[in-house]
Amino acid sequence: MAVRLRKVFQYPEESDGREELDEEEQEQVIEQLQSQNDTRNAQYSVLFTALPLLAALAFVPSVLSASSQLERLFSFLSLVSLGTTAYIMRCSPLQDRKGKKPMNAQNERIARLHAALVPGDGAVSLLLALVYLSTGSSYSIRSVLYLIPGVMLATILLAQNVMRSVDLTSLKDLQYDYKGA
Repeated sequence: MAVRLRKVFQYPEESDGREELDEEEQEQVIEQLQSQNDTRNAQYSVLFTALPLLAALAFVPSVLSASSQLERLFSFLSLVSLGTTAYIMRCSPLQDRKGKKPMNAQNERIARLHAALVPGDGAVSLLLALVYLSTGSSYSIRSVLYLIPGVMLATILLAQNVMRSVDLTSLKDLQYDYKGA
């Protein structure tokens, strides 16, 4: 016959061994998180600015020595689209989550230009995608390359959306509701 010993049930402590942060510590944690987010956003900005510029290298030979004017035109449009995509990533200000006002102060004219760049670049990317669909192998450049500007624009917009998704204002709102002892 085996003997089984029972353990006495104990309630977990309310604080789970954690101490509450006082007001100054809360402020330091929020500032540290904001600094990490800003650093990560700067790294993403550099990486996703370089990506369309590297993709543009595929179109340079075709612009310089294309056999037909149409191929040269479409390759040039691809270069313009990829350059615009890089500019959007690098210079367009990140907006707050509600999309109401830019985080960086900019004058009205530049803000309107930035707002028009994405639809304009999207239209050029759509035109190039239609060129891909309508052409077979009639041009010396592989027509599948005309899809690159649209893919790069979608990638950049997704990256900007991810960069905007971190919102520390809710932490700042909670900061003073739960003061430590």
